[in-house]
Amino acid sequence: MLVALRNATSARGFLLGLVYGLTGFGLTLSWLMLFGKLAWSALTLLTALSVALFGAVLPLVRRRGRPLLSALGAAAAWTAIDWLRGLWPLGGFTWGSLGVSQVSNRITVRLAVIAGVFGVTFVVAFAAALLAEAAARERPLSTRLGSVGLAAAAALAPIVIPFAAATGRPIDVAAIQVDFSKAVRHASREEGDIAVTRVNLDLHRTLKDTPPDLVVWGESALDPGSLAILDEVRATIADVGVPVLAGATSGDIRSARRSGEPLFNQAVVFDGRGEVVDVYRKTHLVPYGEYIPWKPVVGWISALEQISYELTPGGRLHTLSAPGLPRFGAPICFENSFPALDRELVRQGAEFLVVLTNNAAYEETAASSQHLQMSRMRAIEDGRWVVHAAVSGISAFIDPTGRTVEQTSLFEPAVIRRTIRASAGRTLSVRWGDWLPLVSLAFVVGMAVVPRGRRTGRPGPEPLGPDVRTLVILPTFDEARTIREVLTGVLALPGVDALVVDDSSPDGTGGIVRELMAGEPRLRLVERPARSGLASAYLEGFGRALDEGYELIVEMDSDLSHDPTQLASLLDAARDRFHLVVGSRYVPGGSVANWSRARLALSKAGNIYARLMLGIPLHDATSGYRVYRRELLEDLVSEPFHADGYGFQVELVMRAWLHGWTVGEVPITFREREHGHSKISRGIVFEALWLVTRWGLALKISGRPHRRSRREGSS
Repeated sequence: MLVALRNATSARGFLLGLVYGLTGFGLTLSWLMLFGKLAWSALTLLTALSVALFGAVLPLVRRRGRPLLSALGAAAAWTAIDWLRGLWPLGGFTWGSLGVSQVSNRITVRLAVIAGVFGVTFVVAFAAALLAEAAARERPLSTRLGSVGLAAAAALAPIVIPFAAATGRPIDVAAIQVDFSKAVRHASREEGDIAVTRVNLDLHRTLKDTPPDLVVWGESALDPGSLAILDEVRATIADVGVPVLAGATSGDIRSARRSGEPLFNQAVVFDGRGEVVDVYRKTHLVPYGEYIPWKPVVGWISALEQISYELTPGGRLHTLSAPGLPRFGAPICFENSFPALDRELVRQGAEFLVVLTNNAAYEETAASSQHLQMSRMRAIEDGRWVVHAAVSGISAFIDPTGRTVEQTSLFEPAVIRRTIRASAGRTLSVRWGDWLPLVSLAFVVGMAVVPRGRRTGRPGPEPLGPDVRTLVILPTFDEARTIREVLTGVLALPGVDALVVDDSSPDGTGGIVRELMAGEPRLRLVERPARSGLASAYLEGFGRALDEGYELIVEMDSDLSHDPTQLASLLDAARDRFHLVVGSRYVPGGSVANWSRARLALSKAGNIYARLMLGIPLHDATSGYRVYRRELLEDLVSEPFHADGYGFQVELVMRAWLHGWTVGEVPITFREREHGHSKISRGIVFEALWLVTRWGLALKISGRPHRRSRREGSS
């Protein structure tokens, strides 16, 4: 998949990810077909969308020519999205995690001690991304071999991380497993509940001669019908004389009422006399398995009739205690697939974990094995022994290294027994929690925000002499009250010519320029139809400057907001060290006069936004006071422009930066015009914001601010 996504756009990446997700999760969750095609297809589609999201995000974090950074971005994106998939919607769904797939890998899985399952997920995705980079034949052989070597190092380096060790008191635990299918065959629901309970009782009695410290019955060992024989249950437990942890789907097990109250999925602790001494009620129920979200909306679906009763979630997650034993946690079935739940139980003082589960409804499918894999991962993350107790299998004892030291087969009546050890230690995973997904999410956001489209920087320009030909372009419309003073200041500089581009000003601006031209050969006038636009005025001026061989070309306002006496400092910077010099209001020494605080704040915010979205290293990308070197301007006008006003100024700077030219800023004082009215409208401002947003997103996705059409490419 990563090879296929290497050059994909976000849209194509979404589709490729969706196909991969539908295939992978469709196979992984095939056991849901036992409950109908609707259940299987709905959950498969929901989980596949997380991979589709990854495919859409990957182009945002890919960096061409930088395989290591691209692989880190891919791993971070997968890890962050996998974590989010375990949170939303409806409480999340964690099946199919890359990290869990490595529980038998005794080397890489050790990362779970430090960073939990998501640390292993990150390394699997990272190694896969590096191998995908190595598959790129256009890369040098040394780079490809380096990617393979780094992938191997990432997978093998965790060998230095030690597994946690449980060194606490020994505890003799027995887990009872029954053949659920035979117990409930040809029986009513209540009779089936009683039959399952009595099989558990029969096997429990075999422990009387050599009782353990704790006996565990799986989830659903005591279902609603079983309350009819609760006295028999208590008597049998008292006869053996040791604590029992039993799964019970019922109301309040202490009162033994069977109707008229909410039902809970519970882990019930009986003491050696058969008395209930502690109860944990499942807090994270299975949507559309144990309860029906949005029931008024989806209640018409006939498949929901398979849910014979809805459960009520418990009030809080907490540990359990039994006489003579340390505190322990008892996550129930689906809860064990969420690492944060088990981790919280350990933080609360659980010294071992017991997972009560009932996968009997999934028959001989892979569901039970997949669930056992998750218990093995929890053991490694939390540094605890885990008793995985299933009513009909698979049951197992798992040590803190994730190994199953004893295991049953499915639907095999058995009593398995093992001495485990308690532990009060805490792994770094328990202490730090989901730190890696959060770091990954921040990394992805950071890579997505920072543009990546700049070409390799060009060498700095050669210094120019003081006598190079310079042309100042002055667009005008109704500037009669200021144009004379502006031109006087500009033409006071030796070697500087001026070109006024007037849009048929009704106030006589053109006439004033013609009057001045009579005594000044360095001044020229271009008259155009009214309101032809700022961008087109500058482009016309640029064309004349290039045709006539000018080395430096200046943009400048004609309303005295740009002080002509500051032009010399801009020209000096352009002659000495920059291809583009921008007169900046927002660098040290720059300032703005006669603006309201609100307008100044809006201008600064707009420039900060442009800087973040486009990666332009300028503080004042919207300034219209600037100097271009000829070679830069020739490059910029070789492609059509897409903006006017502020957007045009930003586009010029963006292109210069992306094409590798050197840009710099010189402080200026900007003064609000005293005569006439500003030509900047709300529409121009909104256009600039929209274009900056569009260009920024395009840069993050494709590395280019916009695509060139065939027409543009040939213009």
